[in-house]
Order: sequence, then structure tokens, then C-alpha cells
Amino acid sequence: MTHAPIPTQELEVFKQLKELNVIFDVGARVDTDYLDIWPNAEHHLFEPNPEFFDELYKKVEGKSNVHANKYGLGDKNQVMGYISGLQSFVASEAINNPYAISHLLLPMKTLDTYLLETGIRQIDFLKMDTEGYELKILLGATNWFHIIKYIQYEHWGIHNNKMIIGLLQDDFEIHNIGYRNMFCMNKKLVTEEERIRLATYIVENKLCQLM
Repeated sequence: MTHAPIPTQELEVFKQLKELNVIFDVGARVDTDYLDIWPNAEHHLFEPNPEFFDELYKKVEGKSNVHANKYGLGDKNQVMGYISGLQSFVASEAINNPYAISHLLLPMKTLDTYLLETGIRQIDFLKMDTEGYELKILLGATNWFHIIKYIQYEHWGIHNNKMIIGLLQDDFEIHNIGYRNMFCMNKKLVTEEERIRLATYIVENKLCQLM
């Protein structure tokens, strides 16, 4: 099974960030780009697709700072149908078809549950690329926005993005970085000076114009 690699422009934004100690990659597939850039940070990877996970696990096995989780994140702790060809759970915005047929039942947790189980009290970077399940992940994490420094998410359409922005806008400054991706900076955890620096980088590199 194949997937598109993380675009170079997204990785360049990631490289601009400072003091990342705890990194969450939700919808990791087989990518270890964030680990390559910040090899000493604590990484939490989430990938429900068995085929992707097996390959991912081989890459990170034995690394004590990497926690690979063979399940997805969502708004409920449950088992849900998953369509391998679309790399998404059946209730995602990417599928948006209640009659879609899945051949796999895969587990998911809420971010709320995961943080309570692990005792984690900070997330410096949360990336979500789950083929339309991003809003549900955030709905399962609303009690924890105050500990998340940066969020990067992929959205599916104007309506979907408006709903996500409505959920985040009180706590985060939000910027379009192209390819349906949004970059969010916590207004309390990221200084105004740093937010201006990163926003300037996004504008100067014309990332908001990428389609």
C-alpha cells in the first residue's frame, strides 16, 4: 500500500519550530520525518492501518523515546470500520457515506483517554493527517487544548475547516499553509514575537498560496 509523503513545505514549517520536546503524529503511516528532524524528542505515533503500522514499527523498534500505537484517535473509545483503500475510518469527512463498506474493524481512542492513561501534560506539536477525521480527534481533546503548543491539521472542504476553526480559534492563531493544511499556534504558550516570526515565514514563502 502506498501513500503520499509529507510535502517538503510542511516539513520546512516544522523545522522552524523551537523547543519541541513532545511530538504527536496522528495518521503517521510509515513516515518518520519528524523523528529524523527531532531525534531526541518524545514521539507518540498513531497508525491504525495494520500494513502501515508493521512497517512503521520496524523503523522505530527499540527507540525508547518513540511510542508507536496501533490504533487511531477520535471522539470516542470504540472499534470502527476502516477502508484501507481510502486510509480512513468510515465516518470521516473524506468518505462521508454512511453506507460505505469496510472490511476491517480497527480500534480508536480519544486523545483525552490517551493523555489520562500516559500522564502526559504537554504536547508541543500535534500533527493530524487522518483523511477527514481531524474534527473528531479534536472533539475528543477539547479539555486539553491548553497544553498543546502547535497543531497542524489537514482539512476536507470549506465547511469542515470552518467547524475546526470555530473549535480552535479562541485558543489558537490559525494560518493556512497550503495543500488543505492549517497551522495553529497557541496564543498563551507561544509568545507574540514567535507567532509573528512564524506568520511572517508563512507569508514570505507564499505557503498560503499553495493549492
